[in-house]
Amino acid sequence: MSGAPAPGEWPYPAIDPEKNQILAFFGRKGSGKSAAAREHFRHWPGTDRLIIDVNGDADPGDDLDVITLHGPLVQLPPRRDPKVPDLFRWIADPKAPSFHEDIDKAIGAALFPRDRKVLIWIDEAGEAFPANRTGPNARLLLHQSRHFKTSALLCGPRPKGLDPLAYAQADRVVMFDVPSPLDRQRLAETIGIPAAKLSTVMDETKRRGDHWSTMYHANEHRLYRIPPFELT
Repeated sequence: MSGAPAPGEWPYPAIDPEKNQILAFFGRKGSGKSAAAREHFRHWPGTDRLIIDVNGDADPGDDLDVITLHGPLVQLPPRRDPKVPDLFRWIADPKAPSFHEDIDKAIGAALFPRDRKVLIWIDEAGEAFPANRTGPNARLLLHQSRHFKTSALLCGPRPKGLDPLAYAQADRVVMFDVPSPLDRQRLAETIGIPAAKLSTVMDETKRRGDHWSTMYHANEHRLYRIPPFELT
């Protein structure tokens, strides 16, 4: 079909961690999006990593050496060992009047200085990239990510209420169980796949079983069918 290449099967193209990129994950609660983002985050090599933990639930695992950061985050600490990347977790305070501003500042801490490679994981992307209310650092990440060394893993239950650039600018859009026809329409229009085609592929993927996903690969303009991620 025009503009909608047939979906490929596993394995999909490997991620090159040397290139900064944005991965967006969508799906209803329990469909597997957060688990998939967590696995990407856990195994992403060669870069400092930052969890911008909006709701306190983004846990990378007890086996990792995590540095918890407290208070407003405007700059990441220097590495303890200059040759070894660090893993940071900053937990937002939802009661703070500056809640959304604090999240945006944390994104800025990952963007600057420009020469520091950082991967961020935001499990509730709607709080960081709300439609029509995206903060300056979040907007900078979405508009000009290729001019920085910051990669991002962004999760949300649905695209509604989310700045469309969060998935329009994504290098990969991973779609788990997205039941709403309107959400599928939004995704299809944004990534440039005919809505009927995308919906058909997503339904076929869902019939494979729990935690299967459909991935859109932007560089190839191609859909892939992804089996459940092996959790570690």
